[in-house]
Amino acid sequence: MTEAQEANGPLTRAWASSFLDPGHARDEALKALDHVAAGSADAAWGFWLLALADGRMGALQAAKGTLQPARLLFVQHASTRGQAMCDELEALLALEAGNPARAREIHEAIDAEEDPGYRPLDRFVAHHTRALTARQLGEHEWALTHFYEALEASEDSGNAVAHATALCNLGGMHQELFDLEDARVYSEKALTAARQSGAKRLVTTAAALLIVIHHAAGRLTEATEMARFLMEHPELQLPGALAAVAVPLALAHYAAGDIDRAEAWLEGGSHANATHVDGTAFWAWLSARCLMHRGEFALARDLARRTLTARQDSELPYHRMKLMHAAADASEALADYPAALALHRQAQALYEELVDHGLRARNRALQAAHDYARVERELAHAQRSRMEAESDRRRLADLNRALEAKVAENELLQAKLREQVLRDPLTGLHNRRYLFEMAPGLLELARQQRQPLSVVLIDLDHFKALNDTQGHAAGDVMLQRLAQVLGATARRQDIVCRYGGEEFVVVMPDLDGEHALDAIERMLQSFGQERVEFRRKRLPAVTFSAGVASYPLHGDRLEHLLGRADKALYRAKERGRSRIEVAEHTGFATLT
Repeated sequence: MTEAQEANGPLTRAWASSFLDPGHARDEALKALDHVAAGSADAAWGFWLLALADGRMGALQAAKGTLQPARLLFVQHASTRGQAMCDELEALLALEAGNPARAREIHEAIDAEEDPGYRPLDRFVAHHTRALTARQLGEHEWALTHFYEALEASEDSGNAVAHATALCNLGGMHQELFDLEDARVYSEKALTAARQSGAKRLVTTAAALLIVIHHAAGRLTEATEMARFLMEHPELQLPGALAAVAVPLALAHYAAGDIDRAEAWLEGGSHANATHVDGTAFWAWLSARCLMHRGEFALARDLARRTLTARQDSELPYHRMKLMHAAADASEALADYPAALALHRQAQALYEELVDHGLRARNRALQAAHDYARVERELAHAQRSRMEAESDRRRLADLNRALEAKVAENELLQAKLREQVLRDPLTGLHNRRYLFEMAPGLLELARQQRQPLSVVLIDLDHFKALNDTQGHAAGDVMLQRLAQVLGATARRQDIVCRYGGEEFVVVMPDLDGEHALDAIERMLQSFGQERVEFRRKRLPAVTFSAGVASYPLHGDRLEHLLGRADKALYRAKERGRSRIEVAEHTGFATLT
């Protein structure tokens, strides 16, 4: 493309609309071919843009046919850049045809050649295609790296729609990897950029992504507000756009307790989710939840099981995890406890896998490794040339400060990541992993200082009945309120953890069983006075039962103390609930 054509004309307009409206881009490319000289380099770019538009509209055979004259003209004009961009487009067409392995082969061949002299928008296309290839091949970290490179290229290009596309891709990728905070940040930026640039398709995609992200993070009000934004602003979207994001809209209505409208969206829309991934499992999960809300537990379980079997290798881990939870809850409601336990364990394994993916994605987002590597290279160059000029010395100082800031940022990141993996996302308390990391050290300290230590196992009373009558969202609110009461009434040196489900553990250093019993009695009294409201309705009063076991009277290992506290908790349940029992003496040593 000539400098004149890049400044104005149909070719420029075709480039500008390539990521906004492929139909308009196709029209502009045809106009360009009518105006430029036949056989010119500009004609080659006209054919290339026409092939890109056809490919984005799904006309793969037409795109392949149009790509041939573009390649021939680029060869005639000895345009290395043009020939490489033809290869990039061929790889994109292979992806559209469902052949990521072929796309990878093409990318490797391009990368093996000399630098083709890509411009920023070329680099955006190249990294965008490589990211999609890596994602289809399950190479999540490579996909994320290329999406970040595409973002940088879009910024350099000045193309607002390419920039909005890059932001939306990053939001979707982080959501797939369960890095919900970065997914939210990039999707919100994408929504803003899409509205400013008039990219109507991206407005729908980014908003639908935010519904899914907010729901996964427990921000139900925000999810509902985003759905309302989509439905109240059709002028910002393409005609018929909402049908393509029916599942996120159904999710928002389900979160708001509007089961009828949720089911209506599920019945009338597409199964695809906001990131263009086949979301059959997510659709089935939400449909099963709606069935359970209506008491159709057998139908819900059958739907969940069928979908898990049929989609076991073709769904995102997050979608499968949610579906497993639904199948487990339905099985439990049908008194099939072995199946419920097995499904809960499978879902927990997927959750741990997702946390691992999310931590790595979070690290990639904050660390921005590609920027970090560039800073290191520039620093090495500045060190070699620092004696050449004063300007180089100033550059070196700036780069050193940048590197120090990156190192400090990474250290802070590691601390944040560790805290994230040790927190329960629903209640904000520490989780079971934190308990098993910290409690043994406290026990050893108690042994060395010859001090007692008590472990308390707490379980909400009649929690299943609350879920069955008020819904799981109400149950989540009650769990959060108990967590707040425990956190507010515990001592600073106590450890308060969510152990799993409706069970909590409190580790109390320096307290024997009698004093721990007094402290938990105060917590029980405080919680019993709570009046919890959910959706403008007061929930039934809920109590808890607890079992207390103390070192060294009831054991000298965390497992022993938890086991004996569990038996005491069981006695508390048998004796009427809303009470606390201390473990029976087991013959272990005393502190005397």
